[in-house]
Amino acid sequence: MNFLQRDEMSRNVFPGFVMALINLPMSIGFAFLAGVPPIMMITASIVCAVIGYFLNSSKYAVGGPNSATSILIAVAVTPFAPQMGDLYVGYVASLALFVGLWQLLFCLIFAKYHVTDYFNSDVIEGLVLGIGIIFVISTLYMVLGLPQLSYQQWLMFDVVSLGISTFEGEGSYFALYLGVVTIVTGILIRMTKYKRYSVIVSLFVGFITLLALESFYSFHIERVGWIKLGLDTSLPDLRQVSLPIMANLIAPAFVIAIISTLQAITVAKAIRGDNEIFNPLRDVFSQSIQHIFLAFLHGAPVANSINKSVAKKELKSGSRALLYSAAFTIILVVFLDAIIAYIPLAILGGVLFLSGMSMINGKKMKRYMLSNKKTATIFFTTAFLVVVVDIYTAVTFSILATFVINIIMISKVKTTSTITDNSKLVIAVEGTILPYSYNHIQRHFHQTINPEIKEVVFDIRNATLHTEDIIDFGWITDHSNKGIDVSLLYDNDMEKQIQTLYRLNPEISAFNRRTIN
Repeated sequence: MNFLQRDEMSRNVFPGFVMALINLPMSIGFAFLAGVPPIMMITASIVCAVIGYFLNSSKYAVGGPNSATSILIAVAVTPFAPQMGDLYVGYVASLALFVGLWQLLFCLIFAKYHVTDYFNSDVIEGLVLGIGIIFVISTLYMVLGLPQLSYQQWLMFDVVSLGISTFEGEGSYFALYLGVVTIVTGILIRMTKYKRYSVIVSLFVGFITLLALESFYSFHIERVGWIKLGLDTSLPDLRQVSLPIMANLIAPAFVIAIISTLQAITVAKAIRGDNEIFNPLRDVFSQSIQHIFLAFLHGAPVANSINKSVAKKELKSGSRALLYSAAFTIILVVFLDAIIAYIPLAILGGVLFLSGMSMINGKKMKRYMLSNKKTATIFFTTAFLVVVVDIYTAVTFSILATFVINIIMISKVKTTSTITDNSKLVIAVEGTILPYSYNHIQRHFHQTINPEIKEVVFDIRNATLHTEDIIDFGWITDHSNKGIDVSLLYDNDMEKQIQTLYRLNPEISAFNRRTIN
């Protein structure tokens, strides 16, 4: 049989199994944070794997339940219906449909106008930082054995209430112990070369710790509970819902669509095979179709995951690994349901806490503190608004601010390319290079690069640089890390600007610097 062949086992079957072991507990944990039954997120994981196999532009892109979308679901729907109830599930399914429709509209707009060029990295990374902080806070109730956050009031009030409840002893010391063991194990594994297995190992150690504690003590903590696998179809009965409330879901769906789209573009940029063409539009379209299917299968909004996509690439998996992961997920739910039901929420909370911590990057925060005031202000203000006010205000502020700034500083950049000796690509750039200009340069680069290229030279002698911003160079440093020689060619009088560029973007330290008088 084909799936028993050695190459198929190593490239698709084994990675698919590992991905299922990672995705299943994460999906269950995301479900509790979003306030939906676990089966909704499990369904989302399965559907995204199957549709992603056929539509994703990169074989390494992995979509499914996500930290940001889980928090946004709870924030959007909790004010209108009790969590876990049928009405709540119906609103979440409707939210997924709205997200899918928004993303279809984005595909039409992006194909013509490249609007995402104007989403600077300070906006995206500010949102990631803010959502990461909220996500970490939101997992604490699991680790502490306390009731879930309400999401119906100011987040800081919920945090204070959580602290008071902890000091008054309302939580569970056993839950705290299991959560801490899980978190510490995950941190230690991430410091080794086996970091892609950190979720599996931390879950295993947490589960062994649970069994050890139960052999000496008798205690009660919240557990996952039984999960019945099924694919319920159709949207909720619209006779039972409030149309004004449905209308209120359109704006949250827009925010989720933006964040999901930005994550799809980020994954498409950074995590691709050597010979795969950069095609973010296809990934956004794939996500829109996933959302529309999920709406009719009672699934929840999703997004492409950077961490899961990186893990898939590190496993050196093939494209069919997604299909195997969907199959193994179904098998695990059907045949290991007793074990899944037995898992404490504290252990899942520990795993999700690790996921949230990966979104809080101290090195990036330091880089923004060293950048210019405009960039640092947008980054930290966006994160502050996410945590202290709400995500929708943060997204509105950051998008409007960057659009206004970019329109005021509008520039035209011209790029031309020449391939010499069949292996050297020279890209000449003219005009004023602002942060969003690099997106234009990046598209041109991906259209001209080929597997035969061994050297890339960016000729910026006729360009005017604005270097005091944080720039996304992942699209070229990825090629540099694989052995392609990358050089910057510039005039001597640009030396000070180039030094600033290297100081704020240390990932390009391997690039050669060539000057001409």
